[in-house]
Amino acid sequence: MRLGDLLVEAGKLTQAEVEEALKGQAIFGGRFGTNLIEMGLLDERELALFLSKKTGVPNATTEQLMDVPHQILKLVPEEMVKKYRVIPVGLNNRKLILAMADPSNFAAIDEISFVTGYIVQPVITPEIRLITALEKHYNIRREMRYIKVEGGGRYRGRQPVTTPTTPAPEPARQAMPTRRPQASATPIEIELEEAEILDLPLLSELEPLEEMEEFQAGNLPPVSGKSSFGGEIEFVQPIMPPIGSQAREPEKDYSLKGVLLGFTEAEDREDIADLIVNYAAQEFHRSALFLLKNGKASGWKALCEKVAVADFNKLEIDLEQPSVLKVVSDTKTFYMGPIPPTPANNALLKVLGGGTPLNNILVPLVMAGRVVAILYAEGATLRPDEAAADLQRLMTKASLAFEILILKNKILLT
Repeated sequence: MRLGDLLVEAGKLTQAEVEEALKGQAIFGGRFGTNLIEMGLLDERELALFLSKKTGVPNATTEQLMDVPHQILKLVPEEMVKKYRVIPVGLNNRKLILAMADPSNFAAIDEISFVTGYIVQPVITPEIRLITALEKHYNIRREMRYIKVEGGGRYRGRQPVTTPTTPAPEPARQAMPTRRPQASATPIEIELEEAEILDLPLLSELEPLEEMEEFQAGNLPPVSGKSSFGGEIEFVQPIMPPIGSQAREPEKDYSLKGVLLGFTEAEDREDIADLIVNYAAQEFHRSALFLLKNGKASGWKALCEKVAVADFNKLEIDLEQPSVLKVVSDTKTFYMGPIPPTPANNALLKVLGGGTPLNNILVPLVMAGRVVAILYAEGATLRPDEAAADLQRLMTKASLAFEILILKNKILLT
């Protein structure tokens, strides 16, 4: 039985809560159980028990993960720990007790068993417990979201929220100027060009086989003539690198057509984010994608002149502070114009390389009436109004891509 179904059957979750957790997983990443903890629907102990019940694998306690003797940690090479995100927690005769978030990863079990010479006995653990232990024992840095999940998520308990009879006065907030094109953002149909059909040349009446081998090795040009076998033969011209060379990976297509096709084939949220930022980078000097969660805007991916911005994922901006990100989050619409000099805005520009650009565009990604991400772009080669309309279309398509990903997660939920 799938974990979500198991929790619903046990009365721990409603179907609506399962759906919400799946959406969170598709947009914000992490495992399904991590999102349940973050939403305050389960605690780590409950999740560990249900994961164990679902898989039939014993669960590792917090004490087992956090208090591992040094000689046990040394049993598995550190590169394999980082590769498979596992932690050895004990040794019982020839059995190596291995804590894993996914004990069905038989490739990891087989390789670690081969390298260590022990029989691997997996124990299951929630993702957040494992990540915390990896940071402690191997100094593998956690993402900001996992630090916040630890200890109870964004809600404590599941008590209904009551509305106070007398609303508290809102604190004074600094107004932010918003500049937008006057014309309404009318949806524009996107026409995809038909794929160009290429006619591949044929080589006919080739010379003897040994010369064909020389040609494949890159030593001879193509030769025409009678076959040594007495007949006339046509071969399709081979397209291959010289023997001994490595085939190059095809370059990713970040044209509009390539990105739209990429959205339909995206395996996870990182694929979608990569497509968004790289598409914007074709027309803008700088492009960056922010993830909005728990009243914060966190750096996700950023490019400057098509080069990744270092440490962008360490940036976090409080959406209670005046900023262009707050404007877009509050209004759920795009912002275009200069960036006012506030502390939050200055922090944004500093991590992207500084400067005071005038032609900035920020576009929200809205799902279920909520802004979950914001695309920032600066230095357009297009007219500002054309650039804003183009990015709005992009983010609308990206929202659909996330919906597809949510459906995939629902189908594949285990």
